[in-house]
Amino acid sequence: MLKQFVGLTSQKEKSLKHLYSLVRKLGPVRVKTLTELTGYKHATCVRLLDDLVKAGLVKDNGLGKSSGGRKPLMFVIDPDAFYLIGVEITNLYTTVLLLNLDLHILGGEKLKMDAHCTGEYTLDYVSRTVEELLDQHNIPKEKMLGIGVGVLDPIDQEHGVILNPNLFPAGGWDQLNIIDYLHKKNQTLVMLENGTNLAALAEYRTHYWKETDNLVFVSSDMGIRCSMILHSRLVTNQKEMADAFGHMIVDLHGQRCSCGSYGCLQAYSSLPAIRNEVIQRLKRGQNSFLKEKFIHVEDINFFHILEALEHEDPLCLEVVKEAAYYFGIGLSNLIYLLRPDIVIFGGTLVPKPLFFEAASDIAQKRMMNYPNSPVQIIKSTTAYNIVAQGAGCMVLDHFTEETLP
Repeated sequence: MLKQFVGLTSQKEKSLKHLYSLVRKLGPVRVKTLTELTGYKHATCVRLLDDLVKAGLVKDNGLGKSSGGRKPLMFVIDPDAFYLIGVEITNLYTTVLLLNLDLHILGGEKLKMDAHCTGEYTLDYVSRTVEELLDQHNIPKEKMLGIGVGVLDPIDQEHGVILNPNLFPAGGWDQLNIIDYLHKKNQTLVMLENGTNLAALAEYRTHYWKETDNLVFVSSDMGIRCSMILHSRLVTNQKEMADAFGHMIVDLHGQRCSCGSYGCLQAYSSLPAIRNEVIQRLKRGQNSFLKEKFIHVEDINFFHILEALEHEDPLCLEVVKEAAYYFGIGLSNLIYLLRPDIVIFGGTLVPKPLFFEAASDIAQKRMMNYPNSPVQIIKSTTAYNIVAQGAGCMVLDHFTEETLP
């Protein structure tokens, strides 16, 4: 029945889909709550729930609390009614996860990307791993809803390709239609999306769905990106503008950005910008933990700077604090514009010293003029599987939720 929720024709199917979505979001949930939210008559709601139970999509979890009489039924989705495959492809690793409908990870494998990992080699690995994971858990292929794929590189969704895949250690990615290739290999639905969007989706569905309908996910890494959940739905953009946040101007007469403009957030708060600033200060003679380790400062990379932060190197901490200052300005501008309830803050720098604390503090201070409109700024989960989880979630949402254009 779940697969019938796409391309709906009858009002009953629409009602079943709506009810399933509510149970997925709110479960364990009572019939009374569902009737209040849907406006359905009690008898109609019970009948529809019975259809979902008979189809194996929802069940009573037996945890209802009695107020003196019979315990009320408390409905949840059956997480094992179907299964999902979530994939993340980066230039460092390819991750393949088997998920149930609660997005719990049942199994997974990672491929370290090297000179052997051409496009076809990597996608063959994904297909082979899908079969192995299903076999290991005795799951028939017809119970797999589909494969979701997330990539952090710019993509052309219409043609299913990664644009300018120059950072991959092996070739074969140019014009490779990921969607078509995996569909032919696996004979199932395949979906492709930007990884930042998927990280936002997974964070929202696994932690904040019951708390708010509006959430923004921001990330500072090689680039600066953001994604938005609006009215409980992921806002997607076919024009591939997830990095537009990084090109918000925070200093009109500031440093030149790679895009050609001046004063972009990307030019101050991304990992490349931080590396450039560290190197420039070392060349000017400032002392650092790094100066003792490298004869040629150009040999310093992002990993060396992250290590120096862990050693509380004064120079690197100073540069990161300045980067966090500008990120906080950009973040406050974004909050003013979008007015979310919650901001999830992700990226490589978040678990490291100073950056998250300094940036969120700057943003909160700039929001003090609106004390009656508090915004929570929260660290993203440090789980390395969050994009792949979001990729699987995207597949389930395809059947049960609506995506905003």
